[in-house]
Amino acid sequence: MSAGAGAQTTEPVASKVTFEQLTKSARVYFRDTAELPMTQKLTFSVFDSSGHIRKTKKQLLESMFNGYNTGSHRASGKTHGNVSLWAEMRGAKMLKASMNSMFWAMIAGVTLYSKPAELYVLEMKEKGDTPSALTAKLTPVKPCSAVTITRNKDVYFPDAACGTIEYNLNDDLSFQKFTFAAQGVPAPVRIDPLGDSTLQGYRAEVEFQKITIPGDKEPYLVPKQVTATLETNKGKIVISSVYEVKQRTGNRE
Repeated sequence: MSAGAGAQTTEPVASKVTFEQLTKSARVYFRDTAELPMTQKLTFSVFDSSGHIRKTKKQLLESMFNGYNTGSHRASGKTHGNVSLWAEMRGAKMLKASMNSMFWAMIAGVTLYSKPAELYVLEMKEKGDTPSALTAKLTPVKPCSAVTITRNKDVYFPDAACGTIEYNLNDDLSFQKFTFAAQGVPAPVRIDPLGDSTLQGYRAEVEFQKITIPGDKEPYLVPKQVTATLETNKGKIVISSVYEVKQRTGNRE
């Protein structure tokens, strides 16, 4: 069969997306938020090796999201909460664990700032039955070393966040979701309350929400929900935070 003279081959949208375009989009949507007050609803859950929940702790915290600095390739934020004197004496573990969510929200925004083409291989693909929904998969150029959690044990954050990253994107290259899956596992770790164990998987997910400010042409993104899951041979730890804008300095979408 031969195609007619007017037939055209449509190149997939995903094949046209480059690191340069992703970085440009990141600088639009991940930018300075001028200190946005938010509430953070934290849930810390521990499961045994059979998948049964051992314990769950919840805490409401206040977060100040300072946003992303495109010039310094950094992000910043603060978290504080009302804790008892006993909790303070024990090191305010829930308060420290809450920083896990803030760290991942920051990494989600700044990953595309600092020469990602030198650090990752980019694979773009269209998602499911909706051609406008895209996924950008970033795979490290160099092999990752074994995961260690020593410097930020109470935050449950790896010493080096090395692994595969995926961004779910809208057709205008705005960001819906960030997903990180650690390479360098299995690896021995010592984390409370599981003790000495073998880390079999580390996954972090960040869902974003758009904030618009009157007079500002473009919206920017802040975290909506952040979940980190640490899978071990003795069970798993799940740290989940839901963020809501505390003061309506802008309109949430």
